[in-house]
Amino acid sequence: MAKRILKYIGLILLIYVFLCLITPFNKTLRNRSIKNQINYLSSILDKGYDDKLQGRFPEGKLFSNCLLALSIIEFCDKNGIVDKKYATIIDNCIRRIQSQNAKNVFNAELQPKYGAFYQGWSNLVYSTYTKSELINFSKYSLDVVEKLENFETTIENIQTDSLRIIETYAGSNWPADNMIGVSSLQNDSLKSTWINLLLNTSEHNSNLIHHSGSQKSIIRGSSTSMITYCLKKSGYERVEDYNKAFEEIFIDTYWGIQLVQENEDGSNNMDVDSGPVLFGYGASATIMNIKTQASLKKPNAKITWAAIHLISLPINIFEKKYLILKKEPMLDFFMLWSSTEL
Repeated sequence: MAKRILKYIGLILLIYVFLCLITPFNKTLRNRSIKNQINYLSSILDKGYDDKLQGRFPEGKLFSNCLLALSIIEFCDKNGIVDKKYATIIDNCIRRIQSQNAKNVFNAELQPKYGAFYQGWSNLVYSTYTKSELINFSKYSLDVVEKLENFETTIENIQTDSLRIIETYAGSNWPADNMIGVSSLQNDSLKSTWINLLLNTSEHNSNLIHHSGSQKSIIRGSSTSMITYCLKKSGYERVEDYNKAFEEIFIDTYWGIQLVQENEDGSNNMDVDSGPVLFGYGASATIMNIKTQASLKKPNAKITWAAIHLISLPINIFEKKYLILKKEPMLDFFMLWSSTEL
């Protein structure tokens, strides 16, 4: 009897592992995964979980709502889904993005108001939303268009007057935050000018864009993976060369799985941007790189997503899906956003 039970347990585990690994390669399983993650993450944000994330991360409330909204728009657009319920979830995200609680951490005196991170991410949501048919169901459609146009005008005025890297907080800037803003622009000429400014400001010998404005010769895996994705999204012509330089410095591949070092020297130094760093490989850098490589149509993206998916112990039942036993929802948001690109 005991042997039979163990046999059944072993069979169940094998099926579980198989489903975890095959999910990114099978459209039906992948779409089920995405839909159920959206259901779970939207439900916890509706209950105020983004305020808890704000207590753990400097921009947790804004970031979580932007990632969920972007994931829904990308998923629906790629699958031809036009459903009012998804527009309602996006609208709820926008309401929270525009809330004072989301803005409190940022400086209203900066130009543009609230700085590069707030404006970049919120306007990336707005620009992506306005291009989607889901906007037709939005109660914020006019407001979204107005805010997008205002951002574009403000950036054009700022960069025409004095071309510069925009601050995230007073006295400090991060190029990756600027690149998010670049990605949200409609003006191709301004995009190109802003990208060239970032490239030319960097003092690293690889020509990769630096991590922090105060350290122009230091590059990091987490920001480089984000910047590379933004360059692709912004139509940068030399993105393949840029990605190759990124890969040579930061990416190691084992059995098709890409792990990304956070620091150029392979150290375990970490902070809120890097997330956990183990054996030199950064969690944020590795997971963001999935979306980056998927946007470039690289096959390793699905393999890497499958591996992280398995070790995240996904639970996908009752039309809701969560990872790591609900212990680290920011992982859920990033895995969801990366999966819409696979």
